[in-house]
Amino acid sequence: MAIIAGIDEAGYGPVLGPMVTTIVAFHVPDEKIDHSLWDLLKDAVSSDLKGGNQRIAVRDSKKLYRPQHGPGLKPLEVGALSFLESKGLNITSFCQLLDSLSYHAAGGLSLYPWYAGKDYPLPLTTNRIVIVNSADALNQAFDKQGVRFFHASSCVVPVQEFNEQIRLFRNKSLVLFKACAGLVSRLWNLPGGHIRLMVDKQGGRNTYTSLLREQLSHADIRVVKEGDKVSTYEVEAVQKKMTISFVEKGEDLCMAVALASMFSKYIRELFMRLENQYWTHLLPGLKPTAGYYSDAQRFLAEIAPVRESEKIQDDILIRMR
Repeated sequence: MAIIAGIDEAGYGPVLGPMVTTIVAFHVPDEKIDHSLWDLLKDAVSSDLKGGNQRIAVRDSKKLYRPQHGPGLKPLEVGALSFLESKGLNITSFCQLLDSLSYHAAGGLSLYPWYAGKDYPLPLTTNRIVIVNSADALNQAFDKQGVRFFHASSCVVPVQEFNEQIRLFRNKSLVLFKACAGLVSRLWNLPGGHIRLMVDKQGGRNTYTSLLREQLSHADIRVVKEGDKVSTYEVEAVQKKMTISFVEKGEDLCMAVALASMFSKYIRELFMRLENQYWTHLLPGLKPTAGYYSDAQRFLAEIAPVRESEKIQDDILIRMR
């Protein structure tokens, strides 16, 4: 069986909250490695924003999640939890979700009073019946095409770790690549045949050869193409082969990237929910924030007196870049 996989992040640009990067992977018959997963799984998924005919909408999370103008978190939640349910994972809480994704957060979350020891039940916006029915539809589509959703894993980079890596690398795009690289290594070590991996391109980087060699030191890496829109590499070792492409707007071209985008955004928003709950408990009436620059400045100004009284250090709250 071949593998089609995708990686995408959420939270590369904000001032507050974690950056989350996720990889998802599907086993497909060797002869279908060049097929679109949207086409193969069209009975259960849709690239339409509304997921027509009760199918699961799988799209770029920025288009699905529009809390001011749309259904909010629900399409992300239905998508993420239904795909996990399809592989036998009944997710009932935030911490269980993180554990199911083998998430990594170096240094842990105990430094953050808004995360430490916190959990809450899932789903938030839908119910178990919807998740189970959607998972059943997915499994029927998988059986029809000989496809399996078999791997999902996330890397969470909280604020302090993000700042430490900025000090170390002095390059924000390297912080993102290091998160991606760990997920690529996990994929490389999984059983399966030829891997076709697409990574959504961020940070303006066009060349990845040396970075890939650092991570996959025992493999032979050949440049196929490097450019502004697409950079592609062939990675080979004994009985292993991977084609990896870093693609601008990859979530519009590859369903696996779009699904990874949905997982990452869903997880980041669940983290932001905890952070907002912490501050709104201390300051009733405070408007929650998504953490992006302009609104983050408003939020930080409003919580300033409480930050001082609670002795919250900037390095666990505010990103350097």
